[in-house]
Amino acid sequence: MTPHPVHIAVWIGTRPEYIKMAPLVMELQKDSRFKVHFVHSGQHSTLGKGTGELFGVQPVELSLPPTDGQLEALEREITLQARQWFLQSRVDCVIIQGDTATAYCVADVAHQLGIPVGHVEAGLRTYDLSQPFPEEGYRQAISKRANWHYTPSDQATSNLVSEGIDPSTIYQVGNTIVDAFKTLKTRLSPQDFNSYRAPYWVMTLHRRETQGEASHQVTQTLVEVLNGHPSQHLVVIKHPNPLTHPPLAVFSDHPQIHLMDPLEYLPFLSLCAGSQGLLSDSGGLQEEAPLLGLPIIIFREVTERPEVVEAGYGKLVGTKPENIHIGLNWLKELHVPFQKSSLYGPGDTSKAIHDHLSEVLL
Repeated sequence: MTPHPVHIAVWIGTRPEYIKMAPLVMELQKDSRFKVHFVHSGQHSTLGKGTGELFGVQPVELSLPPTDGQLEALEREITLQARQWFLQSRVDCVIIQGDTATAYCVADVAHQLGIPVGHVEAGLRTYDLSQPFPEEGYRQAISKRANWHYTPSDQATSNLVSEGIDPSTIYQVGNTIVDAFKTLKTRLSPQDFNSYRAPYWVMTLHRRETQGEASHQVTQTLVEVLNGHPSQHLVVIKHPNPLTHPPLAVFSDHPQIHLMDPLEYLPFLSLCAGSQGLLSDSGGLQEEAPLLGLPIIIFREVTERPEVVEAGYGKLVGTKPENIHIGLNWLKELHVPFQKSSLYGPGDTSKAIHDHLSEVLL
């Protein structure tokens, strides 16, 4: 038995982590037996603005020195920062989410210091270290350091069992993105984007493995398709990373293509909710598409979320023009919206994790 209160550190570094961990922080904070230390590493500080107000929970945000997008430097700085924080703070366990540099570095430091690690959204795999890079490597490394593995699906659980992870440490609880969506769905305002007065798709494109020639192929192919379908519009959300911007130059001044700066999460979901489909290399959008009842074209060769494809919501097309054409034809022929569906639980993941932590820590 751990004396009350039990100190739990919840670390995040990016906006997706913030969105997915906020419901868990809210659930843990309701229990007076827990003292929650919500910490933001600063990995993606600009994309976290507004998320705290959205959910009513604010992390302590640490400051990272500039790393110029270099993974080695980013990992080094987060590791130094996390080690210093843990040595100064008394915590009984740490909870991390997903597959970011923050999640990996924090899990590694905590493991070295003998602090139990809980991994939310554990077990996702492509078994190709280059897709997605570096996330697939982070996931596999975190699984070797975590004490508790909170998986979102049958496939994720099966992956961990096949890797030799002790089944008694695996807890299939669903995905906290469903919890977050339940909190926000009544506040969506798709009518805010009716000004396009035409059917539109929403696109994001930001992954490292998609940058360069691959992303140029994607954008050029989309221009060709839209030129042949003058009634179809495309809304493109730019990513803050300047390396993702050059391929978007081909969209300039195109009457059917609308470039937008990054949106806060709720307006972004509202924009998507009013669309006829999504085009992206994002992992998170693959989870959100079924919740919105929308199809998604996935600019990847493989996905760690096969449930989305198997359920008919997603289509893998990669970045080759001929496959993109096939995918867009599929998208144009669909009748949307689809049935809204949660592929990752009913939205009680945070409570399930809270209940497990209560069992093992109290």
